Amino acid sequence: MALVATPFVAGVSQVRTNPGLGHDVVHCAMRASLHPGTDVNKCDPPPPVVQPPVVQPPVVQLPVVQPPVVAPPPPPPPPPAPTPTCSVTAPSTSGALTIDGRVQLGADPWPGLANWCIELTGTVTATMLTDGSGNYTFTGLPDGTYTVCEVVQSGWQQTFPGSGDTCPTGYGWTFTLVGYSGSFVNFKNVATP
Repeated sequence: MALVATPFVAGVSQVRTNPGLGHDVVHCAMRASLHPGTDVNKCDPPPPVVQPPVVQPPVVQLPVVQPPVVAPPPPPPPPPAPTPTCSVTAPSTSGALTIDGRVQLGADPWPGLANWCIELTGTVTATMLTDGSGNYTFTGLPDGTYTVCEVVQSGWQQTFPGSGDTCPTGYGWTFTLVGYSGSFVNFKNVATP
């Protein structure tokens, strides 16, 4: 095998092809890093990188909404007085005696209770309602033995008399009339919670 040499010719031109100091930003950065102490053929330093300012979103103060002031509802009205279920009947005789009394609240100031049913049984039978002051009076009664009872209304409890003759809804009074009338045959009641 024979070795053959071929002449090689290379040409280098020193003609400047661009009028600037360097080539491009990448080339300039490479030359500056390779030759940090010399200024020969270095590019202008790149402009500083300016960070855009950090913009904070505005703080929005939301208004404090107060709920409207609402007055409490008024208390409910008291329940109406119950419709009396009392069948009012008058004595069927014409005697000269009477029995009277009062149905009232069993607490100070002891007001009368209107429209309470009072039943009279015995020699004569009669039924009546108390008036606006809680009073009642059976008139025209002959001599005889009588029992007086009140009909205790729903939502109420009898407190007086605390004992005595038993009536359908509490206690009552039994007595005999001979020539005189019976007075102060009273009943007291309180509303139950």
